[in-house]
Amino acid sequence: MKAYEEEALPEKFNLSVWGRVLRYALSSWPLMLALAGTLLFTTFYDSSFVPVMNAGAIASAEKSSLAGGVFSVEIPVEFLFGINVTFDFLGYSITLVAMLLIRAVMIFFTFFLTNYIGMKVMVALRRDCFKKIQELSFSYFDKVTSGWLVARMNNDTSSLGDVLSWGVIQIVWALGNLGFTVATMFSVNYIYALIVFASVPLMVLILPFFQKIQLKRHRTARNAYSHYVGWLAESIEGAKTIKTLGIEEEAGKEALDVTEDIRRKRFKAMRMDAFFQPFVSFLGSAVTAALMFYGLFYDRRDTATVISTLILFISFSSNIFSPLQSLSEIFGEFLSTQAGAEKIMQILDAKVDITDKREVIEKYGTLFEEKDIARDEPLKGDIEYRNVSFAYGDGPEVIHPLCLTIKEGTSLAIVGETGSGKTTLVNLLCRFYEPKEGKILIGGEDYREKSLGWLRNHIGYVQQSPFVFSDTFFRNIAYGKLTATLEEVRHAAKIVGIDDFVMKQKDGYGTYLEDGGGTLSQGQKQLISFARALIRNPEILILDEATSSIDTETEALVQKATAELLKGRTSIVIAHRLSTIVHCDRILVMDHGYIVEDGNHKSLMERKGRYYELYTNQFKNLDISSQLELSENG
Repeated sequence: MKAYEEEALPEKFNLSVWGRVLRYALSSWPLMLALAGTLLFTTFYDSSFVPVMNAGAIASAEKSSLAGGVFSVEIPVEFLFGINVTFDFLGYSITLVAMLLIRAVMIFFTFFLTNYIGMKVMVALRRDCFKKIQELSFSYFDKVTSGWLVARMNNDTSSLGDVLSWGVIQIVWALGNLGFTVATMFSVNYIYALIVFASVPLMVLILPFFQKIQLKRHRTARNAYSHYVGWLAESIEGAKTIKTLGIEEEAGKEALDVTEDIRRKRFKAMRMDAFFQPFVSFLGSAVTAALMFYGLFYDRRDTATVISTLILFISFSSNIFSPLQSLSEIFGEFLSTQAGAEKIMQILDAKVDITDKREVIEKYGTLFEEKDIARDEPLKGDIEYRNVSFAYGDGPEVIHPLCLTIKEGTSLAIVGETGSGKTTLVNLLCRFYEPKEGKILIGGEDYREKSLGWLRNHIGYVQQSPFVFSDTFFRNIAYGKLTATLEEVRHAAKIVGIDDFVMKQKDGYGTYLEDGGGTLSQGQKQLISFARALIRNPEILILDEATSSIDTETEALVQKATAELLKGRTSIVIAHRLSTIVHCDRILVMDHGYIVEDGNHKSLMERKGRYYELYTNQFKNLDISSQLELSENG
């Protein structure tokens, strides 16, 4: 979808989606009931109590001048359902002030409860979405981008929280206003009520038409602005590239196009607003004129009563139009937000491809509620791939029927061209994916008989692209073992050679890394991730191109420092720099999902096959002494 295009606006109200979303709000049903009570009182005060009290005061105005002052006059007020009450001036004043104070308290609780419920809904949606994301398998993230997920969890959950809180308030307010207004109108004078009500069918027909057009144009304008924000972020990030290519003029022209697109679409939306509001005002004026015509020429009651009735029903006419307009706008907001609600439900309903069996969960617990056995039961024995084949989704097979045994405590290196299946083989072992055919056994037992948590608790994985959290050095390393002490963290850091660097920082291990370690080099980030894996003291250590971001000097330091640590530990190294794996016990050469060579460095070099070609191609431009030096450092 192009940036200038907008997603299709839902045409129908999806009751099933909103029913599920509404359950988040109903989890706080006592607060919702309290909120409804405050709203009903407020709407009663605004749409019924104040108008009839004002009408009573106006009707008694002439009598007060004849009686010699307001303090001696009686004020008759006709409430809902023909309830008549006569106040003296003091009673009238006290009643007005008391109701005004109660209304102020109700308004306070209305806003407080609305914000509280909206926040609870938003937090609950984000919590459930995040939990679901933690459960989802790697295959889900192969199809869904992180940007899409961030937009759903940030923007859409916030919008849903607002709609479910403020939207529900507006619905209750509008319905309450309509209900009290209509009931009061017909209680006071049914003829005037019918005159006002005659305009309602026209409003009901016209409002949805205008609202649909307005909604579409405002949505188009918002999408244009969203495109501008994305374009601006990309332009700022690529400012250096723009300058080095000398395309400032072209970038300036693109800026004019983007901003002009926003102006044009926003003007189009505002033009419809400018036409719609006068229409509503005209309709209200027409109703007022009809009321005045009937009152002045056909109402035979005394003048004071006619005037008070006219004033009362003119206010009622606005009380009719405003809620109808609000209901139409709210419906549009629900439709506008529905696409986001449906996407959030897509996350919550996403299928988890890799799950533990019920009996495994009963023994080991879940990823979120692990039992002690998931951490304490050791991982021992050989690793065996037995007739394993694999394909990503419905794509072609990338691992063909493969048999492989990795002896416990040995180091295995896997090399090959990009796309040969190296990382896939390791991902299958970590159970990020599961074989389409065949089995993976650890200690002679199918690893699906153990829990995901148990397996990953015993694996240390260092990826090619290092990731550093916006947190302290201590926390970044301790993520590998959440209960780690400072001594354990420093021990792991010393092994990988980063302790001296950290201790030179302002606050040592308490130094906070802003923006995901933006001030660190790629090599320093990789060393942190290396220490994070080592602190787990894993039975299996996996290095996936782990030294690709480290310079030769740092690489040699890491290799020497970890040599002792890898002894007696099963380790799997995926390497592009072949100098780093010459001391591994065993080296596999993969090509298009097959193991084409298997041996140690010496035997593979003597064979002068695929490994020999890869190795010599990397060092063909170096002299013999440089090759020997690299080999020794490796």
